[in-house]
Amino acid sequence: MDLQMEIQEYQGKILVGDNKGVDKINKKQQRINELIEKKNKRLESLELMTQLNPKAPEIMGCAYVVPLTKVEYQGHYGMSRDEEAEAIAMKTAMDYEVSEGWKPIDVSANNEGYDIRSISNEEIKRYIEVKGRSGADGSVMVSENEMNRLAQLADAAWLYIVMNCKTNPELFRIQNPAKLLKFERKSKGVQYFLPMEEWKTKIEK
Repeated sequence: MDLQMEIQEYQGKILVGDNKGVDKINKKQQRINELIEKKNKRLESLELMTQLNPKAPEIMGCAYVVPLTKVEYQGHYGMSRDEEAEAIAMKTAMDYEVSEGWKPIDVSANNEGYDIRSISNEEIKRYIEVKGRSGADGSVMVSENEMNRLAQLADAAWLYIVMNCKTNPELFRIQNPAKLLKFERKSKGVQYFLPMEEWKTKIEK
C-alpha cells in the first residue's frame, strides 16, 4: 500500500470518529512532501550533470617525465643499463619458452609492466619480466610499474634473469617474484633493487 492510499484509509476512519487518524495523515503527508523535495533535488542534480561548461580548462601546471639517463642510473643505483645484454636476455627467454612448447610474444614495447606474454597449449599464460646482466652479478633493478604488475599477476608472473649475456647466457626463473622475494625500494625514480643473493636460492629448476 502506498502513502496516498494510506492517507485515504485514514480519512475514512476520521469520518467514522477515529481522531487518531488526523496525526497519521499529517505524518504521511509530511513524508510525501519530503520525498517530493528529495526527488526535485535529484532531478536538479541530474540536470546539472548534463550541462557542459563552455569555459576553457585552466592549466595549473605540467610535468615532463623522462627516463633516467645512463649516468644518473649509474650514479643513483651503482648499476648501468646495457641494451645489448637486455636484447640477448630477451632472446634467451624467448628461446626457452619455445623449447618448452610455449608460444611467447614480445610485448616489451607496450609498457605493460612485463616483457613477454607466453601461452601454453593448454592456454595457460605466463607474464614474464626479463632482466639481462652482462657479468656474473645477477643483481637487478625493477621499476615501480613492473613491480606493481608482478604483484597483481601473482603466480602468473615470472621474473627471468639472464646472467653472462655476452659470453655464456645463463637463465634463472622465479615465479611470483613480488611475493617470494624481498626487494629494496629506492626513492630516486621509484625503483626496486633485487640483490643476487636474495633470488639465487629461490629459482625454479
